[in-house]
Amino acid sequence: MNNRNEIVERIIEWLNVESIAYTLKENDSDRFRATIELNQNLNLDIQLTSQRPDCVTLLIHAYLEPDDQRAYSRLDWERKDSFLRAVRWALLNIDVDHQISPNADTLQSISITKTIYFDGLTRDRFFNSVLLLKRAFGLLDLAYCDHLRFGSSNIVSR
Repeated sequence: MNNRNEIVERIIEWLNVESIAYTLKENDSDRFRATIELNQNLNLDIQLTSQRPDCVTLLIHAYLEPDDQRAYSRLDWERKDSFLRAVRWALLNIDVDHQISPNADTLQSISITKTIYFDGLTRDRFFNSVLLLKRAFGLLDLAYCDHLRFGSSNIVSR
C-alpha cells in the first residue's frame, strides 16, 4: 500500500465506513487535505503532500482566543515557562509532536501532529492516532486551565 491515490481512497473508505463526516479541502497530484469534525470545538486535518510522499499527517491546531493571547503576552516568563513545560510533558508522554506559533513568548497557537508512515498505515493505527490527537487536545486544554486560567476562555480548534 504505497500508491498515494490508494492511500487516499483507503482513508476515505475508512471514514465512510465509520460514518465520520469529512470536508475535502484539497485533492490534486501535489496535496490531499481533508478535515474531520471530532466534536463541536475540535477539527482534525488529514494531509498527504508531495513534500512527505511516504506518510500521512494528522494535525490539530489549538488557538488561543485574541483576549487570551494578549493576557498570555503580559505574563511573567516564569508562568509562561510553567505552562509550556506542562504542555511539553503531557504531549511528549503520549507520543505526538507539537509546534508553538509564533514563539513561546507570543503564543497564538499550538499545532499537534501525528505522522503515520504508509508501511504502518492500517485502519486500527489510523483511528488510534485520531483518538490520540483528541486526547492530546484534551491534555493541552487541561494544562491551559491549570496554568493560565484567563477567565472562562478555552483553547479552540479551527
